[in-house]
Amino acid sequence: MTALPNAFVFMKVGNHANETWDAILSRKHLEFESDGRIYWGYGGNTCHPTKHVQPFAEKAVQHSGRILLVMEPIDSRAAPIIEPATQYSVDGQEWHDLPKGAIVTGSKFALVLGEIQAGELDIPLNEYDVGVGPSRGNPAEDYVKGRTDKACLMRSGSPRTNEPNNESTRHTRYYAELIPPYAVFVQ
Repeated sequence: MTALPNAFVFMKVGNHANETWDAILSRKHLEFESDGRIYWGYGGNTCHPTKHVQPFAEKAVQHSGRILLVMEPIDSRAAPIIEPATQYSVDGQEWHDLPKGAIVTGSKFALVLGEIQAGELDIPLNEYDVGVGPSRGNPAEDYVKGRTDKACLMRSGSPRTNEPNNESTRHTRYYAELIPPYAVFVQ
């Protein structure tokens, strides 16, 4: 990936549920090979499927033809022991079995992705704002710090500073296109 997207979902990623980052990537590659899509689990309410991700993604796709998940690797020590989800729902009401081979652990939501690809990109957060939800319009560099690990971001009208600094620039190493329905509930 060489060009900065106008809108994207940003997420910090790493080891999870006693599985290394490399093992997760390998497993998700097999999931894509088997079903042509990946269910990328996550928690928290900053990227709720129906309130945030689905409407944000639909608007971004209307504008630019696609929406990406951009991933920043971090040193994660999240190690919950949780049974994998077996079902997904687009709306939280009607549930379907996850495809055979799809494994989502320790999550209540999942992004629906195409193939995960390597691609280094420096994201100057000073050029982006939160794109949806109660924090909409807040500067991305103020929002995505500390324990906040994901956000729907859109390019702001203009950068807030002339030059991004080390604290506002995030080095991402992986990305994937979100595919309809973009985000789902899992159980």
